[in-house]
Amino acid sequence: MQALLAFVTVESNDGPTNLNIEEMLTSTIASYMMPQVIVMESIPLLVNGKIDRQSLLKSYENNNGNGSCNHEKAELDYSNIPDKKMEAARALFETVASVLGSSIRSRISIASNFYELGGNSLNSVYTVTKLQDQGYLIGVSEFISCNTLGDVLNKMRGEYYEEDPILAHGKQQDSRRYVAQMLQDSHRTQVTDMITTSFYQKADLERWLMPDIRVEDYTELVDNMWEPLLEKNLSFVVQTQRGEAVGVALNFDANDEPSVEISSKLEIVFSFLEHLECPIRENQLPQGKGQVLHGLMMATHSSMSPQQNVEVIHFMEEEVLRIARKEGFAGVFTTNTSPLTQQLGTDIYGYQTLLDYQVNNYVAPDGTKPFSEAPNWQRAVCSWRLV
Repeated sequence: MQALLAFVTVESNDGPTNLNIEEMLTSTIASYMMPQVIVMESIPLLVNGKIDRQSLLKSYENNNGNGSCNHEKAELDYSNIPDKKMEAARALFETVASVLGSSIRSRISIASNFYELGGNSLNSVYTVTKLQDQGYLIGVSEFISCNTLGDVLNKMRGEYYEEDPILAHGKQQDSRRYVAQMLQDSHRTQVTDMITTSFYQKADLERWLMPDIRVEDYTELVDNMWEPLLEKNLSFVVQTQRGEAVGVALNFDANDEPSVEISSKLEIVFSFLEHLECPIRENQLPQGKGQVLHGLMMATHSSMSPQQNVEVIHFMEEEVLRIARKEGFAGVFTTNTSPLTQQLGTDIYGYQTLLDYQVNNYVAPDGTKPFSEAPNWQRAVCSWRLV
């Protein structure tokens, strides 16, 4: 999941006006859904009249400063922080300011909520890894469960890590607990819904095939995979304590994977993945049944906030590794096209990158380039981890 940007053009007699677009949106959407608004005089176009996405992204990079020195512009409030915690607080606040850049919506203090400041699923993981690079250890699940930066500061394990009461202002016991249940026939409707909403609305590859992809295509896909998924018993649904399904992970044995017939345009996506994965499976991974667990698809419920989305994905990643160990697999193989899961895999779970492929380079068997409009930065990363 990537940060949501809104590029807006505003015209007036005196040139672009400095409207507070965010105030207009606050009354209708939750704070964690607020996009970063960039006001421009005009939207750049290609010679064929289409929007120049590369120029827009460049505008975002320039506006955001690539996270380089924006902490100098952000307002950092170190009030009520004990001296023994000050060094860690400076590292935390400056890291948050650097990661969020110009998307920061208010001053940074121990009472600030990371997501209300402008954080999202992807840059929360990036913040954790940058803190770890500075010697401050905090897990992803710990970070995303925190209501305030004061809570984060309490959980950062450095020279001083004991909790100070003043930093726990507004702290609440984290009630989000998840359990995994192996895939059952009763999960079919819920799984179909989560796969459809996740991939039809947010998938990184399918969006370049629109409008040729239909909602019904995902129902057909799940229907065709359902019996093999139940038979292999390697997939699971994530539920809350109240029994609500909030995530699903579909897995197969890479060397015992059934053939699934796909008649829709989704076949292009699976042909692309096979193009990347087949040589790796044949030449770089252990051979034979029971050796390689293939993480095929993960999806979360559409109601999840960015914070909850990271929690559920984090839980599923850990559960996949647990199943792989329990079933005696040598390791887990997966291909990620989402920047969030790519970063989790590389920086948090220690997956080895076997292939980092630029999506728009792919040439289909019929000679076309179905993802030609994808930006150069969009990648497909094939990864492997021993368990």
